[in-house]
Parts: sequence; C-alpha cells; structure tokens
Amino acid sequence: MKQKLLFTVLGIQWLFSVTFAMAQVNILTYHTDNNRDGQNTNEIILSPANVNASTFGKLFSHAVDGYVYAQPLYVSGVNIPGQGQHNVFYVATEHDTIYAFDADNTNGPSGGVLWQTNLGPYAVTTIAGVYTNKNFGCRYNNGVSTPDNSGQYTDIVPSVGVTGTPVIDLASGTLYVDAFTGEISGGVTNYYHRIHALNLATGAEQPNSPVVVTASVPGTGVDSVGGVVTFNATQSLQRGALTLAGGKLFVPYTGYADTDPYHGWVIGFDQVTLQQLTNYVFNTTPNATVGTFGAHAAEGGIWGGGGGIAVDANTNLYFEVANGSFSATNGSGGIDFGDSFMKLSTTNGLAVADYFTVYNQASLQSGDLDLGSGGLILLPDQTGPYTNLLLGAGKQGKIYVVDRDQFTSDTHHFDYAFDSVVQTTAASVIGGSFGTPAYFNGEIYYGGTSDKLKAFSLTAGVLSGSPVSTASRSYGFPGATPSVSANGTNNGIVWALQNASPAVLVAYAAGNLTSEIYNSSQAAGNRDQLASGVKFAVPMVANGKVYLGNQLSVSVFGLLDPYLNWKYFYFGNNATNPSVAGDLADPDGDGVVNLMEYALATNPTVPNATPSVTGLVAGNQFQFNFHRNTSATNLTYVVQTTSALGGTWTNLMTYTSASGWVANVAGATASESTPQSVPPNQYVAATITDPADLTTSGAGSRFYRLAVH
Repeated sequence: MKQKLLFTVLGIQWLFSVTFAMAQVNILTYHTDNNRDGQNTNEIILSPANVNASTFGKLFSHAVDGYVYAQPLYVSGVNIPGQGQHNVFYVATEHDTIYAFDADNTNGPSGGVLWQTNLGPYAVTTIAGVYTNKNFGCRYNNGVSTPDNSGQYTDIVPSVGVTGTPVIDLASGTLYVDAFTGEISGGVTNYYHRIHALNLATGAEQPNSPVVVTASVPGTGVDSVGGVVTFNATQSLQRGALTLAGGKLFVPYTGYADTDPYHGWVIGFDQVTLQQLTNYVFNTTPNATVGTFGAHAAEGGIWGGGGGIAVDANTNLYFEVANGSFSATNGSGGIDFGDSFMKLSTTNGLAVADYFTVYNQASLQSGDLDLGSGGLILLPDQTGPYTNLLLGAGKQGKIYVVDRDQFTSDTHHFDYAFDSVVQTTAASVIGGSFGTPAYFNGEIYYGGTSDKLKAFSLTAGVLSGSPVSTASRSYGFPGATPSVSANGTNNGIVWALQNASPAVLVAYAAGNLTSEIYNSSQAAGNRDQLASGVKFAVPMVANGKVYLGNQLSVSVFGLLDPYLNWKYFYFGNNATNPSVAGDLADPDGDGVVNLMEYALATNPTVPNATPSVTGLVAGNQFQFNFHRNTSATNLTYVVQTTSALGGTWTNLMTYTSASGWVANVAGATASESTPQSVPPNQYVAATITDPADLTTSGAGSRFYRLAVH
C-alpha cells in the first residue's frame, strides 16, 4: 500500500525548473533500423519478470478510420505547438490518414490525439462487403489478367491508401509516406501514388511536398513504349517499407495480386526537395517479353510481406525479388531478376552490385513460390570465414545465408543445379515466409505461415539446420513477423502478433519459446482483447510499451501500474527491492522519498538541487506551486492549509485523474501549464491559489503543504 506523504512549505521560496530524463529510444523505421533485424536492445522497463497478465496489459486503444497495415513509428520528446512536449507514436491507415497519438496516455482535450491529417481520397475496393473495384488487382477470383479486369481484388479491403510503413528523419523532423489515391473526374477514377513529407509536430506538408510518383527506365519488356518502361501507378502497390539512406528516400513497389503487367521498382527521391532522381531508379524486369516468358512476363515485385529494404554502412541496398521473369544467367547480359537476392550500389545512381538467383527459380515461378514473399535482414558481424552476412527466406520455407561481400562462392550468381551461397537449410524448415525474421543474442526467430514460431542458433556465421526452440502456438496465414525487446543482452522478450479475430499479442522469453509469458487473451473479462487482425502487422516496442495496429484501431500495452513503470525506469532490476525502490526509501539521499519523487516527477537517483515545492504571494493571495507528474494517474494530490502548525489542516484543493482539480474551499483555483519533458517524468506546473485575502487585518499566519497518497 502506498504511504500518505506530506511536503510542507513554511515560507516563500522560488522554484527553478530542473528535470531529469534517461535516454529514450526512437523507432523511426520498419523493424527498428536499416538492418531490419527487429531488435530494440535499449528497453529498460519491460522484462520477462514483469510481462505477465498480472502486471502487464492493454493500457488504451484508439479508433482509426481504416485498417492499419503499416507498422507504427515512435519519436520521444516532440514539442507539439500549444500542447507541450510528448512522446508520440505515428499511425498510417488504408484511408490515407496519418495520426499522431500521445504514446503514453489519453489525456488532453482530444483524448491523446495530437494531430491527424488526411492525404487524399483512398482507393475503394469494397462497399458494404461487395467487391466493387474492377480497375486493379483483378487477376484472380474468377478474373483474368486482361484489360477488362473481370475478377475481384480481395487482398486489401475495403480500401487501399497507405500500406507500406513510413520512415522518419529525426534531424529535419519529417515523416515520409507514400499515399495511394483514387481520384474521380468525369466519372473515371484515376490512381496516383504521391510522396508526402510531413512535419512531425504538426502534420503539415513540408516544403516541396507532396510529389506525384513518376519514373522510367530503358527497357523492351511487356509494357514498354519506344524502348522505355514507365511506372504505372494503377498497376503498382507500395507494400514494402520506405527507407532513408545517404540523404535519399527509397520507395519499393510491387503489383496488385499478380495482375499483369507489373514490375518491381525501387525509386529514389532527394530527401529535401523530393525530386525524383532519374539515375536512382531500378526495375527488376524491364526486358521481359510475352514472346520469351509467356502471358505472365515481367512481374518480379518487391514486397517481402511489408518488410523494408536493408542498408549497410556503405549505403548499399539489399532486398529479395518475388516471382518474375529471369534472364540474368551468367554472362548473358540479361537484366531480369525474378526470385533473386539483390544488392544495389547507390554511388552516383542505382546499379546492380551483386545478385544471387536460386537454382530452382523456374519451378518457384511456375508454382507461385516466391522467394520475395519474405523480407531479409543484415546480420551483425560474425566470426568465422564470412563476416558480413544476410539472411532471408520465401514461400518454400528454405532459409538462405548469403555473404554480402560476394553473394555466390563461384561469382556465377546463378547455377541450374545448386545454390552456391554460404548456407541453405532444407525446404519447409519453416512455414512459408511472409514476413521478416528477428535476430537477438545469436538466435534467429522466424514465424512462418501456418507454423509455430521457431528459433535457430547462429554460431560463427553458421545457422542451425533445425530449430533450437519451438513455440506451441500455431500462427495461421501469413505467420508472424517477430520483434525483440531487451536491455542490452539481458531481459530479452520475443513479441509476435497472431492474425486472428480477435488478434492476439504474444510474448515469449528470448531463448525459450516453449512457453508464453503473456498473451492478450489471458486476462479475465477480455481486459486486453484486441480488434480483428490484419495481415503482416508488426508489434513495435519502445520505452516500456508495445504499439500495434489492427482493423480500425491501434492499441498500446504496458505495465498496468504507472508507479511500477516509474520504478523499473529508474531502478531496473531493483524495482521490487524495498530498500532501493520502496515508498519511503531515499536512494539519492536528498531528503525526498521515492513516492514524493514520483509524485513530483523528479529523478530519485540524483539529488534534487532545488526545492520541488514552493510558494509566493501574488497580490493579496498566496499561490502554492509544484510539479504534478502526468503519469502518476494512481495518485491523489491534496493541497492543505492551516493557521498553526499544531492545528488542524484544511483541504484547499484535491486532484485525481478521474475528476481533475476540485476545490474543497470555495474560491480556490488551480491552473496548470502545458506538459513539460516526457514520461515517466513528464510534468505540468500546477499553481493552486488560496482565495484568502492575506492583507485582511488579523489574517495571521498561514501554512501550506502537499499531501499525496
């Protein structure tokens, strides 16, 4: 039980604002960083010891206007005009709306919505459950790949807007996003991709934004005209995550439900001007013709289950190509790269620096067993003969380990009989990959479709041929893209999201997948229940909380007790040690005990150099000033007054999170500043004004104190 503590002001003092904050992590891109390995090793709050149904759960949810396929992103300490400083998580929907939510609570006049902006009319695919779209993606479901598009597009419903995960540049305060729009004019729907650069603090368009996506490359393939292949927005789905590298924005594209003609594209833009850079355009299948490859010539999309292009220290780009035409046999001069691992140099333009095409490319192509259904990751430096490795898989469920410095050992890039790379596992060692694996502490975590989450060991660059740990839960289509949170190499947790109705958030202790330490269906009364899931959704972990998107909603999970969250932030593994983290403990020896440090949003590990509570006379009234911790929603604050220290104390004003400030004495008032700093030590400067007239004859002495409990 929390103690009731008193902090007394016996005279008029001045308060100088001093706040303390430990480093907070930012998640600015898909799967944590450009390695795409999904590990956030700066998580100091969440651990296997406190992630369980008793102490951890859903804190709040927000309704949004569309399905959320893109991974949420996170920036700490954003100054929102007129609203103060906030940790912010950003969400993009298939209705082309970008939201900025307070990452820690639903306080404020808009319930935690800091801003939202719509980027245009989304492309409609269904109305009231009826498949109305006949303009794109209609090859399947009784359709054919012909201009009449007589089938039905069922992959992304009921709308297509923002699908690929945006990316954030912290230095310029900009979020970059691709928005797909369907704009009706004269009874005809015209489709566009636009790149938007949005201000992180306001959602306003940055200078030069937006720009319509256009691009072309030399080519003689299926949809070429005069030796040029031109980007076609209607045929191009922006599924993979956006990437920033070397001052440029790179955006990948694939097709809608294999509806021909389409290609894989990587299109580069100047990060500041958003000018499309003509020498930074790559097409995976520019020369594929129907005469050579048949009715489904070209293709070769870049989508990877929503994964992002990986980038090394030299700004080389890495990705997998899906089903498509292949002509780049050894020494042929061909430049069609279906079912290949690609490395592109970014020096003075995009150029193929290396590639590896799987030996059974033709059978993968004919059997719709894309290599590029999965995303790849760059591994940390390895001991052994191969230092720089990448790892990826596709629908076959075969994992490939590739030397980034030389993809194939014989430099042939492709062989008809075998794969001359560092290592391949057997096929179906995992279910087909429709996501991106995660790496942590020498283990690779894969969540294949219709399979269980599996861990493979990685020692000196050698991957175990079979899993070293397997979960009990089976993940249906499309499997799961796991994320990892840890504090350095300790307290690792593997997070996965099961696509179901409702979706289920699942947590495992890293290194041991045999039992779940938490899932969102455990708590009684559906306390943590999620909305229905969406394909390829990824949980994002930052600063003690887990953020995820579903159908028409986003949810935030964390420690249910904000005081416990505060303790883990400051005391780590000592958070449950009463001699260090107890209510009345004073580990920094400054005379202010932990419960009061929590209430006042001060740092319990560093002595406070200035008073935390003060008062002053304003006109003929006394004002009592202190910092109220906005995260301390479980505390009651009471400002009290008395005319004698040995006398009875009278409640002047009382604060609870449910009711706000309530006057206990008629005429008493409270005012608060906009939020300052960020949780768990975000505060508002509270001023309580006593209505008593201090100039009245015989007013006598008055004393004030703050009680918290």
